Amino acid sequence: MQKVVIERLSQELNKKGVLWGIGGSHVLYEHGLDVRPGDVDLVIAVEDSEKAMGVLDRIAEKLTSETKSPYKTKHFTTYQIEDVTIDFMAGFAIEHDSGVYELTLDEESIADHKENIPYTFLEDWFVLYQLIPKKGEKADFIESYWKENGVENPPLLKRAFDQPLPEMVKQRIQKCLSLMR
Repeated sequence: MQKVVIERLSQELNKKGVLWGIGGSHVLYEHGLDVRPGDVDLVIAVEDSEKAMGVLDRIAEKLTSETKSPYKTKHFTTYQIEDVTIDFMAGFAIEHDSGVYELTLDEESIADHKENIPYTFLEDWFVLYQLIPKKGEKADFIESYWKENGVENPPLLKRAFDQPLPEMVKQRIQKCLSLMR
């Protein structure tokens, strides 16, 4: 059912010219990692958030939601289509001991469109999963994947250094950059 919902979202958001991508567990799943996505993480460019919200307000039911610590996301809303939960995130950001890390969503952070569906890159989620409480195991999955397959988009890891990050995260990124194809 999630695949059908993602296809519908893709049609509607692409029709409106929204810069967006599927994120979270779906990215890992698309790379063959052993995760089961529980919801759909919809990452939207901040400048397109109004257009995207208009689309979702029309085709989905808005659920009550609020941004909770450590998240500092500019626009966060939870929607539902049938039994599929969708987390709408524009300006996705996480506060941590060294500051606030914000996911940059631009053309460079969108992987190939699979069946006209844009996916974000593992590289961005590797950084995010180290900052999101209780999600470190997913960063471990990504690192193991890279040991076998190499890092696909090193510039995304390199630009993570332009933002505040804990030293441990920076060291782990450096280690993974050594796994480049």
